[in-house]
Amino acid sequence: MTVVVTGLGAVTCFGDGVDALWDGLLRADRLPVPAPDTCGLPEHPHLYAAPDPDDGPPGPGPGGVTPGRTSAMLVTAVAEAVAEAGLERTDLFDAGLTVGTSLGDIDTAEAIGPEGRPLAVHEVTAVVADRFGFGGSSHTLSTACSAGTYAVSWAAELIESGQADVVVACGGDAFSRVAVGTLHRFGLLDPRHCRPFDADRAGMVTGEGAAAMVLESAESARRRGATPLAVLAGHGWSCDAHHPMAPEPSGEQLRRAADQALAAASGAPGAVVLHRSGVVLNDTVESTAVGDALTAVGGDAAVTAGYAPKAVMGHTAGASGVFGCVIAARILRHGLVPPNGHVVTLDSTGPMEIPHGEPLPLSRPSVLVSGTGFGGNNAVLAWEAIR
Repeated sequence: MTVVVTGLGAVTCFGDGVDALWDGLLRADRLPVPAPDTCGLPEHPHLYAAPDPDDGPPGPGPGGVTPGRTSAMLVTAVAEAVAEAGLERTDLFDAGLTVGTSLGDIDTAEAIGPEGRPLAVHEVTAVVADRFGFGGSSHTLSTACSAGTYAVSWAAELIESGQADVVVACGGDAFSRVAVGTLHRFGLLDPRHCRPFDADRAGMVTGEGAAAMVLESAESARRRGATPLAVLAGHGWSCDAHHPMAPEPSGEQLRRAADQALAAASGAPGAVVLHRSGVVLNDTVESTAVGDALTAVGGDAAVTAGYAPKAVMGHTAGASGVFGCVIAARILRHGLVPPNGHVVTLDSTGPMEIPHGEPLPLSRPSVLVSGTGFGGNNAVLAWEAIR
């Protein structure tokens, strides 16, 4: 069964909306920097809007606990995607929902008093489902940084298996003292800024945001008169089971997931949206594994564009994989790969062509999205343009 995307939504450091995201990626000038205070919580200059001024922010969640920042961003992103897809509330009664998040509404836990109860990770899904009236199968995916790619892939599984005609896949995470403190303790934060393709990269920088996609069967889109934006040609999962935080050095399992995604595609992609976050070992393993997978389907990694949005967005954790898929859809729409940000001395160890300074024309109408996470959880998706 053919799965297509008919709606996109995003809440990012560039503002609300997918157009704002795309414009920010093309400028490639934003500089995510480490948290300025000793607690590790950056300032929040951008106040995310509610999806409908008359509705206000999400109300009390399960158990009467007020939802936090992640829930608010997810609601805004889902509202945009649902609107673009032309779905009414009644259309969502049978629709499914998948949510990828690493820490959920972690801000409610960090600010909680001794008598309060923070929202559990899965409760952000309940908040979104309640806000929009989703009545179909709902799932929370929390496979660390690959949660977003798993959420999109699992949504496709629900459609392909006949359990749903329409599924909204989304991902979100907010800034967190817990996350920043943990990453700092393990030496994974770049002390300067995020620079995934620079030879002197020294780690990641945290970010926040939410992204959403409406996925549905091609038949459902035809029946509704919806306009498909891209086709999900294939997807694959794997797990290294190697180390709680480091990838298996050979990249064998990530390569297996990429092979699965490309097996159903029409050929090698013109670009790859990489998970690449600036951590040297992780970046190297990913580039090698994906490059080998491209070669196996007759592609040439040297003329395949590699793109890492975390250079300007920061690492948005559970949202990052959905952002990768939203960006892939926009790359296919415009036929351009945005320039990679903050490249001073290009890392020469990767096998792919790295656009920087200006966008690069997409060489083939297909884009691969790679997602990896702590614990060795990998999910890879192959997107193609509408023919």
